[in-house]
Amino acid sequence: MIALRQTLLRIIMLTLFGACAFLLPAQNISIQSEKDKPLEERLVYNHQNSFKVAIHSRGFGGGFKIGRIKSIHLVRNWEAEIVSLHSLKEIKTLNMSSYNTRPFVYGKMNYVFVARFGYGEDRRIFGKPYWGGIETRWTYEAGASLAVLKPYYYYVVTYQPSPTGGYIEKIEEQTYKQGLDIIGRSAFTKGIGKSKLSPGIHASLGLGFDIGKSHTRVQSINVDAKAEFFPLGISIMESEQNKRFFITFMLSYNWGSRFNNY
Repeated sequence: MIALRQTLLRIIMLTLFGACAFLLPAQNISIQSEKDKPLEERLVYNHQNSFKVAIHSRGFGGGFKIGRIKSIHLVRNWEAEIVSLHSLKEIKTLNMSSYNTRPFVYGKMNYVFVARFGYGEDRRIFGKPYWGGIETRWTYEAGASLAVLKPYYYYVVTYQPSPTGGYIEKIEEQTYKQGLDIIGRSAFTKGIGKSKLSPGIHASLGLGFDIGKSHTRVQSINVDAKAEFFPLGISIMESEQNKRFFITFMLSYNWGSRFNNY
């Protein structure tokens, strides 16, 4: 019985010693994490501005956010971005019978670029541990959109009657219509003065993953789903004229800074 008690006592002592050996460093780390942090890590900031580059299911683009930090759980943002908008039916091709020609998209009517302006919020789901890691936030935003439609021009071959009989072959720049003998795509600058505008609205919902190591720096990866509506419609391809509703999925990288303005 005495031997059993001594054995149990040894087990209890070893268990307590092991627990102290585990908890004491953790306690020291916890204390040091607060006392030994640099000043910029202990300050509470009220501003957060950032830029972003993005790729989405219909193009790519970039933008910026001007944020106000209301608490550790909430950041409110004014956002602006410009993205390209393509049709999912676009297929590039090349006229192999001609030399030094640009690839073109058969049936394309317009280049489309969309400027978006909106208001949104970031709400924290999981905070970042004191030793580092990833902070996860819900992100949602809504606002106004303005699409710019620039005509898409082709180099085409046309045949005109000759005064001496027969036909003269000419190369012209034209927008899409059925039956064109297309050589290649014209310069992007062609037709800028004929661009049109189409206003709309949008809303998005997504997740943000803050991967930054410094409290004063914004560094995150965001994944968003965006719905967009244009009452006047947008014509990108001849087969999809005046399309009004678009859904896109975006992956973006954001970087910037947190600071106080006083």
